Amino acid sequence: MFYSYKSFSLITSSLIALGFATQAMAQAPKQSIGIVDKDKVVTSYPKAQQAADQLKKDEEKVHKLIETSNKQYEEAKSAHKPPAELEGLQRRLQGSIDTEVKRIQATAQTLEKDLEKEIDDAIKAEAASSKVDAVFMKQAVLVGGVDLTNGVVKRLASSGAPATK
Repeated sequence: MFYSYKSFSLITSSLIALGFATQAMAQAPKQSIGIVDKDKVVTSYPKAQQAADQLKKDEEKVHKLIETSNKQYEEAKSAHKPPAELEGLQRRLQGSIDTEVKRIQATAQTLEKDLEKEIDDAIKAEAASSKVDAVFMKQAVLVGGVDLTNGVVKRLASSGAPATK
């Protein structure tokens, strides 16, 4: 008898706990989830496109600098310059290439950081305006969610040049 009373008590206390949990869940406020297609936001944001164009120009500049440096080195080599002079030339040319690459990398990091902040700020503002509690990347959500993408694109467009679609 003692064993069945213990089992009964365990079952009863489990049911009571389940009842409290169900009641707490019913009283909890419903949370709204927002989703954003960040790829669409970035491709629609003129500043991001301008940054990509600038970085492409910088990359082409480095390629031209490398080609010019290689040509200078080959000309010096063809002119039978002494090995010490060739070595010094190679160091100078490589130094100028490295300096340019570091400058471009710093520019790219700054642009990326600034764009990311602007986009995140627009997402936060749109989320607050739409009264959503959390925002996920659209690609990570299979079903549901309030799509904030167009609102974010409009916010970014109004903060600068018109958005392109």
